[in-house]
Amino acid sequence: MMAALAPLRHASREFLARWKVAERKSATEARHMEGVIALFVCGLIVLTGWLGDAQIAASARATPEGWQSFFQRVTKLGESGWIFALCTCIVALALLLRHRGFGARMDAALGLLAGRAFFIIFVNATAGLLSLGLKSLIGRARPRLFDVVGPFHFDLFSIKSAVLSFPSGHSVTAFATATALAFLAPRAGRWALGLAVLIGISRVVTGAHYPSDVIAGMALGTATCIFARRAFAARAIVFRHADTGIILRGAGLVGWAMRQAVFIWRARASRTGSRSLS
Repeated sequence: MMAALAPLRHASREFLARWKVAERKSATEARHMEGVIALFVCGLIVLTGWLGDAQIAASARATPEGWQSFFQRVTKLGESGWIFALCTCIVALALLLRHRGFGARMDAALGLLAGRAFFIIFVNATAGLLSLGLKSLIGRARPRLFDVVGPFHFDLFSIKSAVLSFPSGHSVTAFATATALAFLAPRAGRWALGLAVLIGISRVVTGAHYPSDVIAGMALGTATCIFARRAFAARAIVFRHADTGIILRGAGLVGWAMRQAVFIWRARASRTGSRSLS
């Protein structure tokens, strides 16, 4: 058991050692642009809340049963538990397979794969904690209490589920994960962003959140991932700085390793099948 945990301990020490040394980059223009975007998003949240939350929440109740059932299934994809479980398994498996005689290139690819899965875990954990803090701080009543208290009831510093509407946690998870995938694998990221939009819509249709909650969750998840990517790049973990900006380390190497793994698996399966026939 202790021997199996040794690669995990080694990877943890290596990560912490790198995390202590950050490369400083001047980004005055980027900060100004981020400030403008943040003001725009805040304005959009307030405007949506003021002009659309009540009307859209009321319309969501009239959604046909078939669509309700569909979005009830979609909304489960925004739960963070399965994302943490899948990424943790990828990290553990990749680290355990390193230095098993597959060659230096495969070992490097497995290390990169573990780092990318850990990046998704880090982004979701950070965004989730920020979301929980905001939910408790703001204490906005959920749409199911609309007829009782209206769309703008706030119970500050509360931990009751009924008043933890802002921001939408499912939207935070969906957009944090989708943005991370867009940075790590752009082709998969486009599909993930489309799914994240569907998850956000599902939170309104199922009556769990107001539209402004979803927009806030989208912004929080996306922003957390962007800042996490910057922090990782400053330490040359998963990403690194280049003349063209922040780029992914080992681009193409993980894809090569996965193709090699499929080839090896097929070859072994073919040999096993040949033996059984003989």
